[in-house]
Amino acid sequence: MKISTILFFCLLMTACMQTKSFHRINGWYYVTSQTTDSLSLTPFLTVKDFDTLRLETDAFGHSVITGVFLQNKSPIWREATKKSIGKRIAFVFNDTVITAPLINIPLESGHFQISNPHGYDLERIFKELQKELSLIHISEPTRLALIS
Repeated sequence: MKISTILFFCLLMTACMQTKSFHRINGWYYVTSQTTDSLSLTPFLTVKDFDTLRLETDAFGHSVITGVFLQNKSPIWREATKKSIGKRIAFVFNDTVITAPLINIPLESGHFQISNPHGYDLERIFKELQKELSLIHISEPTRLALIS
């Protein structure tokens, strides 16, 4: 009986110590607080909402990814950034926060920039985002027909 009780408590401790993790869709998230896992559960915009992406160089010679949302998604971007004034939003790629800019004003144009403050390989990320976006275009014949 003692062995079964000890085994039960060991299993219980193991189960309690496991952290809950789940896959986050690549996209833009609200930062909800300064604590661990402080992102909203769902993104407010995802890669499927991107119209164009470009890999560019900023004024300091660093790589940045610039993009534009689909025209019908720009109002969501504007409202999300308006709601986030004085707060951060985060771009998540492969379950990792790549950048989390502080929002000072609503961003009205539907344009965004992903910078690299943590040393991530933005060229690799750009290529993977392009690949993801091209698969979305293929799987959405209507959008593909509009682009052609």
